[in-house]
Amino acid sequence: MTQTVGGLFPIPDGERVHAWLSLEWGSRKETPVRVAERILLTLPLIRKRFPDPDAQWQMSAQILLVSGQKWIDIPKDPESLGALIQSPRQRDVPYSKVDTGTLKAKFSLTGTGDPENGLFSFEISAGRSGVWGNPANEITLLPPAEFVIGSPEDARRWFGELVHIWQPETACLTTPETMTRCTERGTQLGVGQRSIYAPSVGYLNWFSRTGYGRLPFPLDAATRECPDGTLIAVREWNAAAVADLYAELETMGMLHKIPDVQLLDEPVGGYGTCRSSE
Repeated sequence: MTQTVGGLFPIPDGERVHAWLSLEWGSRKETPVRVAERILLTLPLIRKRFPDPDAQWQMSAQILLVSGQKWIDIPKDPESLGALIQSPRQRDVPYSKVDTGTLKAKFSLTGTGDPENGLFSFEISAGRSGVWGNPANEITLLPPAEFVIGSPEDARRWFGELVHIWQPETACLTTPETMTRCTERGTQLGVGQRSIYAPSVGYLNWFSRTGYGRLPFPLDAATRECPDGTLIAVREWNAAAVADLYAELETMGMLHKIPDVQLLDEPVGGYGTCRSSE
């Protein structure tokens, strides 16, 4: 059954978001043009999740503010977009303690309104190394109520496409309720204070091969083993199933902080065919 985020994940009392979708990875050699390639693949993947026929993407970046502009249409080629997001501190090393890849840029999906208050927006800067122990690079998407999440199979498909584009160490689709359930289950398991930079567990999850090795297969979940990692989805889309998956992954020792440095050999989106447990 096709559903929106608002229909599948109602906002609990006192909460401000329906769900989080995050992708995280460590420092890696990443040119601005390559980051731009990933962005240009991501935009249509998100755009088709919104029914508004007039919605268009616009972008804002520091270099535009200097020139007196704030929002512009997004260049269609990676070279032009890469020039807009390139950091003046660009370095071809993964260990620098400063930005090494791109400036932070904001992308807003806008109908007829102001890009500052569009249908959907996200920010990205990439190629950095971590500061104070936090993951170096992260995209956090907050899908609003009208975001079409689709059927569970459809959701696994577009989540997997995001993973293929960005090649993160971990990725997760979670909600306030699942976060609470997992914390409660951790207390029941006697788990000590976990690092706030350890992976979250949600309805959809990704663990890279470089950062987490090969997971025992299959789990009590819908798993898809790919050349570069494992995609895991709960079989039942409810918070209790997520808590059960969290307990299994915690017991397996999988929920540790991502590596500080990630070395990539694959081209953008360069994943092979995934093998499914279903």
